[in-house]
Amino acid sequence: MFKKYLINGLILLPFIWLSSGMLILRNGDKTMVAMIIISLITTLLVYGFTTLKNNLSTNKILWLLFIICGYFLFSYYYHGLSSREIRAFITATLFVAIFPSSQLTKKVIITLTVISAVISFCFAYYCMIYMHWDRSIWPINAIPYGTLIAGISVIALSLCLTSTNNKEKTITFLAFILSSYALIITESRGVWLGYLFALAVIFITFMSTKKIKITWRSTIVAIAVIAGVSVISKPLISQRLSQTQQEYSNIKSGDLDTSFGLRLQMWQSAPMIIEHHELLGQGNQYLKVLDKLYNQKRISNYLYINQPPHFHNQYVDYVVKKGIIGLILLIFLLVLPLCPLKNTSTLQRYIAISLVSLFAVASLTDVPLNHGQTIFMYIFWLGCFTSTSNNEHVDHD
Repeated sequence: MFKKYLINGLILLPFIWLSSGMLILRNGDKTMVAMIIISLITTLLVYGFTTLKNNLSTNKILWLLFIICGYFLFSYYYHGLSSREIRAFITATLFVAIFPSSQLTKKVIITLTVISAVISFCFAYYCMIYMHWDRSIWPINAIPYGTLIAGISVIALSLCLTSTNNKEKTITFLAFILSSYALIITESRGVWLGYLFALAVIFITFMSTKKIKITWRSTIVAIAVIAGVSVISKPLISQRLSQTQQEYSNIKSGDLDTSFGLRLQMWQSAPMIIEHHELLGQGNQYLKVLDKLYNQKRISNYLYINQPPHFHNQYVDYVVKKGIIGLILLIFLLVLPLCPLKNTSTLQRYIAISLVSLFAVASLTDVPLNHGQTIFMYIFWLGCFTSTSNNEHVDHD
């Protein structure tokens, strides 16, 4: 029995690390590479190449990931790309290729989600409430961390809504509340927007299925808990809304030297940067183009001084660095996980729809598919879990 648990634990190690160490350590995505290697070796020793053959024949997302990795490698040698981003995509793709999806039982998913919710809440509370650290000095970038928490939260809600066991419902609902409050603490406005959109999509999906009964008692308890969290969170939310309102007023008056104003300048500069390089983009050469545009007085001093590492918009960032081909691959990566939902379980549909919605909208103001942590979350869950058709084991322990 111990041997079985040990083997399963080693195979699930990347998911375990995603739910624990990745939420605590600054360079957790680098450590993830070692976790994936351990998992791959264990899987090959136990299953041989059986899971690889099965995944290659059934998983369409896997083939898209192979294409994306190939194009990224070409771009890396052609005009330079982030090695961290490429490393995350390649190792995540290898994990999806070899991972036996039967390991992800509902019991395992609930355990991982609850652990994630507790750890992320403790980390966010410690940084912002206990230590009073500014978001800029958090050990982990607060924006991708907020995306991770939002992903945890929508998975917890999906589990809660699809479970018929009262104990599971209660535990996953508490995980949803904890992670929701942790997300509010991060003060990541762009992620809030994506999160609210994902919640709306989950709600619409839930109401349209009408397969699960809602009791008055559970409704009252849920409303009471959510109201309590809202009251506690009001100061944080009000502060960020006031800041947003002030930035909007500054932009209306022509002052673009603000956080959002800088983003507007980045987006406006994109067509100038990719001029004559629309198909393949500029890669890491875009910084040299910014220098040239500044000398020609076509961009502001504020934008030039900040030298953006990315464009705070996944779609714009892909066009600038990877060209139209990169943008097309990005759209496929966001759309393809929604294609096989007809033949999947209810839980798989909820998680796929909510994660895609979250990442698609969060990508309007950030680059979640540039950061190792969020790349792993998106590819692991949508590549290993939701892409498996007729995956009955997710509904039964």
